[in-house]
Amino acid sequence: MDIYPAMDLLGGAIVRLREGRFGEKTVYGSDFEGTARSFADAGSEWIHVIDLEGAKTGSPCHLHIIGKLRSAGLKIQYGGGLRTEENIASALDAGADRVYAGSLPAESPEKLEELFHRFGGRLIPAIDIRNGKTAVSGWQKEGSLSPEMLMGKCKRAGFRLYLVTAVHRDGTASGPDRKMYRELRDAFPEMSLIAAGGISSLDDIRCLKADGLAGTVLGKSLYEGTIDLKEAIREASSC
Repeated sequence: MDIYPAMDLLGGAIVRLREGRFGEKTVYGSDFEGTARSFADAGSEWIHVIDLEGAKTGSPCHLHIIGKLRSAGLKIQYGGGLRTEENIASALDAGADRVYAGSLPAESPEKLEELFHRFGGRLIPAIDIRNGKTAVSGWQKEGSLSPEMLMGKCKRAGFRLYLVTAVHRDGTASGPDRKMYRELRDAFPEMSLIAAGGISSLDDIRCLKADGLAGTVLGKSLYEGTIDLKEAIREASSC
């Protein structure tokens, strides 16, 4: 299982929201490069960048930071505000290795085949779920498709790797929604899922690994010190 340390960006700072609410944020400084280097020093290959400002405004706002993060030797997984093909292409051109998008697949499912044909595995559909329903537009609105319907459409278009966020757990340190992930794994056993939201201990990582998750995003737990990134990577990669 892969570990993706996260960096949420808003207003020129590294922050974490609670349950996707922009009014409930915790700020963790603005040392982007230093934070990225600390992830690399702990053994991470990736950094998971969440452009919260882009998610709120509808277009990416932090593409300029990608080069700085790459200088730490990390691969970049970037999302937030990627609501057009041009936005996606711009993020990849700026140096992101992979990007993820939630609102575009959810609100324009008729474009999924075209998106897969153009970007292939460099684009990851983001299935953002709040209490059993999809969330779009920076988690501010409820989507029209159920998580299962959206994943089914993405599957038929050719996508196999998904970022699945339990929005109702995000930033709460309350543990992952294992029931939600198990149900999706049962419905789509051939799909690979990256879990996000609520992971706060090494035991959470062990459980997600046992449940067959392909990866997990760590955010608040790293900044608050409840998980040591080096130990998390060791746990996720152990047999």
